[in-house]
Amino acid sequence: MESHKHNQGHSDIEPIRTLKARLDFESDAWSEARAESGASGWTPSFKTSRDLSAYHRLAISPFRIEDLLSIWRTGSTGSGNLNVILDCEVTDARVDNGLDVLRELHRHTVDLVGPDTAEGLLILDDDALDVYARSFAIKELALVRIDGPIDRGDIIAMLSSTSQGCSPLDVELRGVAATEFVQDGPTILESRQIDVVASALGTDLARYVESVLRVPCGEIPKPPDSAVMRLLAKSGSILVRPQDTELLGNNVDVGICTSPRNQRVAIDTSLVFSRPDGTWHAREAA
Repeated sequence: MESHKHNQGHSDIEPIRTLKARLDFESDAWSEARAESGASGWTPSFKTSRDLSAYHRLAISPFRIEDLLSIWRTGSTGSGNLNVILDCEVTDARVDNGLDVLRELHRHTVDLVGPDTAEGLLILDDDALDVYARSFAIKELALVRIDGPIDRGDIIAMLSSTSQGCSPLDVELRGVAATEFVQDGPTILESRQIDVVASALGTDLARYVESVLRVPCGEIPKPPDSAVMRLLAKSGSILVRPQDTELLGNNVDVGICTSPRNQRVAIDTSLVFSRPDGTWHAREAA
């Protein structure tokens, strides 16, 4: 994947677009814990003894499939994770032998879980998922990451949940993360771990600064997860607009509105990217 990105060169520079993100918290137990503590944002952490199914949901746009895959393994432990493609729409093959690649990935799926479990879906380890993403231009993708082995009952339960408009994480307690990627946004990212959510928003903030500076994707580092979490803790809502961004010498001052009410509210905080040393600094708006 890296070689493909570098080969694009400056054609990979993104246009400057408004960045929107909204963080929600699932499960009644999570809501009760917040009410009891008077906490806001992402504190306190989930207590698995209260609700094993609790997870975070982030709606974010714009968001690139390359960035989704770059943060997809965040927070995973061990090497037994499997990626289940519940649904996918591709617009084109990026390789000449697209059908051969699909046949090989289907054979790989059967080797991993057997023909009965697969239910006609692709179930891939991380290396095979990378092959899939490199081989096809993906417009939409419904993907879930599972920590551990999968049987036919797991697949049927997840398909049933998504067909009812619910998350696969509602029925699969070993689910690490789930996503509904949409090329033209918004993309939904769900995870039981807040660092996955923070990494996604941090990566998008880095992409935003790259578009402002007109540099290729991957040149700007993302802000620390702790800084992103502090932003999300204000209200769970993030709005970054081009008119609120300033170039100050070698710094990019990214004005951020965290009010969940509407887009006309003024910025109330900012993150400043220092280009000479590649660091990010928080600054409260005056």
